[in-house]
Amino acid sequence: MRRRHRQDDISVGEDSFLDTTANLVGILIILVVVIGTKTKMDADEYSRQLSAPEPSASALQTASEANSIQQALVKQSIQLQEHELESRFRKLERDRLLQLVAMTRETVEERLEETDAEKRQEIDKRQELEELESKLKDVAEQMGSAEEKERPKIILEHLPTPMAKTVFSREMHIELKEGNITVIPWDRLVSILKEQVPLAARRNSSRNGLHETLGPVGGFMMEYWMNAIPGGFELQRFELETVADAPTESLAKALSTGGRLQLELASRNPAETVITVWVYPDSFATFQQLKNALFQQGFLTAARPLPPGVRIGASPQGTRSSAQ
Repeated sequence: MRRRHRQDDISVGEDSFLDTTANLVGILIILVVVIGTKTKMDADEYSRQLSAPEPSASALQTASEANSIQQALVKQSIQLQEHELESRFRKLERDRLLQLVAMTRETVEERLEETDAEKRQEIDKRQELEELESKLKDVAEQMGSAEEKERPKIILEHLPTPMAKTVFSREMHIELKEGNITVIPWDRLVSILKEQVPLAARRNSSRNGLHETLGPVGGFMMEYWMNAIPGGFELQRFELETVADAPTESLAKALSTGGRLQLELASRNPAETVITVWVYPDSFATFQQLKNALFQQGFLTAARPLPPGVRIGASPQGTRSSAQ
């Protein structure tokens, strides 16, 4: 019995050993299969990578175009932002200018209120000028009646009725004093004034006003006054003074072929030019002769009578000439 039990134990032990060995062999087989499968997959992947074609030229060009488009979009976006910023800046600048205009308007209104006395003086001067114009007309009428008495025959002379109209065309200025004529280089003086004012304003930026002179130009000195306003200066008035060696001419000489007045008239269009004559009381009679001579050449005249000792002048608040 003991021998049989021992044989049974030996048989059971052999079976267990065989089972364990079989299990190990199975595990090894599974590992070999797994490793082989993974190795094959890696080999296939590597083969695909080796056989993958390089990008074609068209594909590279398409990618480059796409990159260019993207960069253009970014640039346009930046430009739009810059435009928006500039628009905001322009709006702020416009608001600032509007505020400056409002402040300037208030300052001008205050200045106008302060110039009542000057206006009264100007009214007095205008009344005096009107009286001088009336005297000028009387002298012209007297000359006309005297000429009629001296004529042995009746001569009809066609002259327009002296109806005044405000001058808005180009003006040519003449001084008529002591029977002599001096052509005033008005446009040149005003042009030099425009060039000189910014320089004088910078030199006197801290002052409340300017009082300067320029010239001589063509026999005239200009004296001008300016008032300070926010951001600069504005012209108050200017006056002209004849220098000693001014090129004056008699009426006959001025209207001759080589006269300064005649040369100046030859360069102007009568349809677009009005002759403004600054005339003093001692030359009213000469003015009538000059007016007739200018009319024969197609020019209208505008008289600016001046009292003795008063200089030729103008201001932005002044009146325009009235042509006849």
